Amino acid sequence: MNRIILLIALSICCGESYSQTIVKDTSDPFFEWRFHLIDAPYMIDAAKTETIRADDGSAPFHGSAQTKSYGNFYRNLSMEQATDMARNLHGSLYYGHNVLWNKWIKPTNTKKYILNRALANITALGTDYLAIKLPYGFAFQHEEFHRAVMTTRNVYSYDEVWNFGKGLDIAVTRVKDEDLIYLKRHFPADQVRLSAAGVEGEYRYLQRMREDNFFKETGYPMIGISLLGTLHAISYVNLPFAKRFNAITDSILSYDKNNILARDFTGYDFSAWVYDLFTPHEPYEARGQWPGGIGIKRPIKETDLTPEMKRFLRQTGNMQYLNLVSPFMIGINRLQLKPGRYFNFALRSVPTSFGYYAGGDFFLDIQKCRMMVSLGVNKSKNLTLPAVDLRYYDLVEKENARFNTSIQLSGWMQPKDQLFAADKAEFGIAIGLQPRYAISDRFSIMADLSHKTKGWVFGNPYLDSKFSGRLGFNFKTR
Repeated sequence: MNRIILLIALSICCGESYSQTIVKDTSDPFFEWRFHLIDAPYMIDAAKTETIRADDGSAPFHGSAQTKSYGNFYRNLSMEQATDMARNLHGSLYYGHNVLWNKWIKPTNTKKYILNRALANITALGTDYLAIKLPYGFAFQHEEFHRAVMTTRNVYSYDEVWNFGKGLDIAVTRVKDEDLIYLKRHFPADQVRLSAAGVEGEYRYLQRMREDNFFKETGYPMIGISLLGTLHAISYVNLPFAKRFNAITDSILSYDKNNILARDFTGYDFSAWVYDLFTPHEPYEARGQWPGGIGIKRPIKETDLTPEMKRFLRQTGNMQYLNLVSPFMIGINRLQLKPGRYFNFALRSVPTSFGYYAGGDFFLDIQKCRMMVSLGVNKSKNLTLPAVDLRYYDLVEKENARFNTSIQLSGWMQPKDQLFAADKAEFGIAIGLQPRYAISDRFSIMADLSHKTKGWVFGNPYLDSKFSGRLGFNFKTR
């Protein structure tokens, strides 16, 4: 399968390159702020977790959430809301860089265009570094994707990004051992996805920004975070193979010996991910006691992994290099096939609740018909299964129409019950509608209505069948 995907990548990169023209990002700087204020049922689940912790309880939750628990919505974002906010923060900075450099060096010829883009990307990398650990930044999204998985099962957690001044050492804490025991006992697939969800969030951020750069021609100068963020994800998945890994895991175990709630929910993500992937029926407490302390030993060392676990983790780690294969990585946001026909692509591999997904996102703009088609496979121990996703943007083609909508259709085959070792597969679908209505030239009200059957969906925290509804607004600069 690796050879097949590599051949696809090479054919895309090399095939008929003579007919493709790089489209320069010369449009006037543009940005669109957006946020869903209502996101149900996720916001209800989040309020339940706040109520549980206020009462010093544990999952599962039986009853109604306290009204005041909804007041902490700002720190309990769904995966979609976290993606929106990371996009709003970093995108605002990119917009500022574009305005600045278009004023100082107008891209009126090729030489000035290259200089303009180079300087914009260099300065954008600097502000990305400053914003990355802030609330609603890129790293915040990583942690919030972890938390979203727990929230769907009413497990309380806390993102230490809110502890300003903590620096680069950010963790998800205040998780009870009892809640992790409950999660793995009743929802082993969620336990697996919990560890992988942070990297999933990083890849979702990059996909979302690429949608803007291709379809809205925003021209975000984001080469730096694209490369460094992807390299971080690759190295993080492969970290258990580093010589220092057992030593740094031991260093985690040397702290917080008598303070369970101060501990990170898992330690390093991907040793725990592959361990739980292979042991869905093993009780969480079988990890053993925290050395020299109280509670359960959460971090998984490389020496805790079997040879079979290591082989699959290595395969998953190698597949992460696919995420580097895209013209977006070097600032090429649109390729013109012929007048009125534009194209781009980004290969993608993401660790999941059952193994990993591998495929690609293909961006198309054909005579103003805009769509993104994602094709790939879902890989587990015994199965390699198909997956397809289609997003069609702006169904109403009328210029300056007040009402418009986008639609998303997905279909997949995934292992039964999301279990890595399953021999049988289950079919699943998802459908979504994203209507919006323009109140003025710049301000719009938007909604997002979707339903999915049981299964893993990129950027959706629920593995169960679920109907979701969102309502919010967007504001654009032009």
